Amino acid sequence: MPEAGADDTAAVVTWPTRDATGPRALLRHGLAPRAVIAVRPAGRQGAGQALADEPASQGWRPTAVPGFQISRAGPADIDTVVRLGMETVRFDAHFGTVIERPWSADALRQETVPLLADPAAWIWLANRDGETAGLLYAEKPEAASWIAPMAGAKPVAYLELMYLRPGGRGQGVAPALVGQLHHAADAAGVAVTLLHYEQVNPLSGPFWSRQGYRPLWTSWEARPARTLR
Repeated sequence: MPEAGADDTAAVVTWPTRDATGPRALLRHGLAPRAVIAVRPAGRQGAGQALADEPASQGWRPTAVPGFQISRAGPADIDTVVRLGMETVRFDAHFGTVIERPWSADALRQETVPLLADPAAWIWLANRDGETAGLLYAEKPEAASWIAPMAGAKPVAYLELMYLRPGGRGQGVAPALVGQLHHAADAAGVAVTLLHYEQVNPLSGPFWSRQGYRPLWTSWEARPARTLR
């Protein structure tokens, strides 16, 4: 295929992360580990997401983060969601797997508009002093059917993206946003929540492990595709 030499191409093999028999062969063929699909089973609590120290009848309470207000996004927040979503794309592009394309923002908007029409959408914003500092955007099982075959248990939810602006990091906002999703997913009977993170992002693996996620699949890539041996 002549186009296989273009920069924006890749040969991809998705391999079970815990299967240690494959990596040597994948490396010999010029593939490198790039992205991870991680899984969190229902009920698994991560750091900062424990249930309230009250009787079960009192239910779950969101983690308070001083100075921040966490609220569910609605239709009026579409521009904010797209803007922070694109900041996520641009940050992940540093690690070579995610690529910003001319139509990326339009595609994100078209995907998000119908989700925000749901008053119970799994999209939350963290705000401080009238400015949005963070976003978590997840797909309910009916929208996550595309990735459901990657997990044995059903139904499956998918954490599409999470982004915090630099001023909001290191203050407990990210675990609070993730806790909102986990509570909603557990209450909805979701069996597992999946997400992608970049293998070489030094922050992702430790953070998502603390939130209760474990690697399930690893995407190995040769980029451009013609470099596959």
